[in-house]
Amino acid sequence: MKSQEVLQYGKDILDCTGEPILRLPDVVRASASAVIFDGLGQVLLQKRSDNAWWGLPGGAMDPGESFDDCVVREVLEETGLLVEINSHVKTYSDPRDYTCIVYPDGNLVQYVTALYICVKLSGYLKLSEESTDIGYFPTHNFPPKTLCSTYLRVQDATNHLSD
Repeated sequence: MKSQEVLQYGKDILDCTGEPILRLPDVVRASASAVIFDGLGQVLLQKRSDNAWWGLPGGAMDPGESFDDCVVREVLEETGLLVEINSHVKTYSDPRDYTCIVYPDGNLVQYVTALYICVKLSGYLKLSEESTDIGYFPTHNFPPKTLCSTYLRVQDATNHLSD
C-alpha cells in the first residue's frame, strides 16, 4: 500500500467471509495455513466449528513457535495428518487480502498469515474440536460458505506451482 493511500474501512476492506470491516482490527496475530492437494489435485478444506465456514487448515502461532512449526502443528491438530512443507507460497498481511475475521465474541483480528503448500506424510483424516467436517474438494467446486481467503490462497498456491 502506498503511504498516501488511505484504506476506507467499510468500503475497501472485507473480512474473510466477505463482510465489510467498519473499524480497525482490535489486534494483529501471526498464523500459518496449508494448501494440501490430494492425488487428484483436490484441496483439503475443513468446516470450522466457530463460524461454520469452510477454509484451509491452519491457525495462530504459539509463543516461541516458527511459521513452519505452526503450520505442521495446526494441520495435525485439525486434520489428523502429519505433513511436511513443500514450499512457502506467500505471507499475507494486507487487510484487502481477507486477513481479518470477526469472532463470535465480537473481537476483530487481523492475521499475518504464512501460506505453505504441504504434502501428507502419514495419518488419516479426522475431525477435531475446531472442525465439524473435513474433506478434499476440486478447486473449481468448493462448498458453499467457503472463506474468501481460501479462494485467494488456493489460487496463489496453484500459480506458485505453475511457476
